[in-house]
Amino acid sequence: MALKKIYCLSGLGVDHRAFQHLNLEGFEMVHIPWVKPLKGESLQSYSKRLFETVDLPQNYILIGVSFGGMVAQEFAKIQSPKQLFLISTIRNFHELPLKFKLAKVLNLHQLLPISILKSANFYTNYLFGVHQKKHKRLLKEILKDTDPYFLRWALQAILHWKNNQQVSGYRIHGDRDRILKAISPNLLIKEGGHFMIVTKAKEVEQGIKRTLTFS
Repeated sequence: MALKKIYCLSGLGVDHRAFQHLNLEGFEMVHIPWVKPLKGESLQSYSKRLFETVDLPQNYILIGVSFGGMVAQEFAKIQSPKQLFLISTIRNFHELPLKFKLAKVLNLHQLLPISILKSANFYTNYLFGVHQKKHKRLLKEILKDTDPYFLRWALQAILHWKNNQQVSGYRIHGDRDRILKAISPNLLIKEGGHFMIVTKAKEVEQGIKRTLTFS
């Protein structure tokens, strides 16, 4: 019997590696790759264009992590999924931490060199909540492989994302997330940082399994 598919949207520049530690028996994880954004394109417009590249079934299951969680919510507006899991993400601009809102006002996201955001160091490890060598190594590889153009565009798109139409989804967040803060999640994972899809994969997996349906 064919495995039921779960479609996955990762964080900024991250590919299928974000989901490699999740073991959801009976399901096939299908990673949706990013397409190149157009200059000045909004997150809503980009999400619609990306949605059109994927042949989703009627009752699809969707997981979105961080930036991918924002795109997943835009997907849900186009075609409501049977189940939606939102991990380490926010629901709208108002949930962004104050530092991001200040960055928008001061235009810091345009002035900051992308090379700083793409380099793995003590501060990035701290921000993402990684401590083990294997997790630091994976984060370093992911940051190195991130497309600078995509990263610059995505930061701009996030800061201008309004999302006034809320969609329902099961929210999983870490209590140690130093990038996006937890606001009324369905499941709060103890000592989970922003990279908990990897560092706390077992806890995330268990949270998903508790509400995942086969039918």
